[in-house]
Amino acid sequence: MISLSMILDDEVYPIGTLTRTHGKSGELHMQTLNTAWEDNDAEFMLIKIDNILTPFRVTDWRTKGAEALIIRLDGVDSEEAALRLCGNAAYMRLEDKANNSEDSALRWTDLIGYRLTEYTDGPIGTIVDVDDTTANILLSIEREGHREPTLIPLHEDFITEIRRDERELVVSLPFRVDAAYSE
Repeated sequence: MISLSMILDDEVYPIGTLTRTHGKSGELHMQTLNTAWEDNDAEFMLIKIDNILTPFRVTDWRTKGAEALIIRLDGVDSEEAALRLCGNAAYMRLEDKANNSEDSALRWTDLIGYRLTEYTDGPIGTIVDVDDTTANILLSIEREGHREPTLIPLHEDFITEIRRDERELVVSLPFRVDAAYSE
């Protein structure tokens, strides 16, 4: 059961974006960031509407290819109602994400929302995007005091620790972020 208190951003895990309607009966196409929804048995999905996380009961869902889902939400029963949700980000509650064990596989995109910390220099910022489409993984980092995200290359050898409970990625980078990527 979802609490009636406000759900905060640090209590949720990003799972995708509602991209378009699917058919005329209110189904939605969701581009996924990870397999968190498929890997868990959550009843509710949270949709960010006007910057407020709003819970919707998922009545049915199915995969569509490797990186998309078709979902049906309770109370969304027409193409017009579904269209109003398109373009919004989708989340699940961290407490519903059962695969928090160290043994579960972690995809690069699962790091979105994690705090990036350099082992010796401390906090860098928040991971807002991961480009894993090439052999070189690039993290897009939102940093305090910077207007544009900072791109940081990542290699498995740089990772010191992944603190899943704290949603933190600790790295030991072979360069200083401010020196290499100052504006």
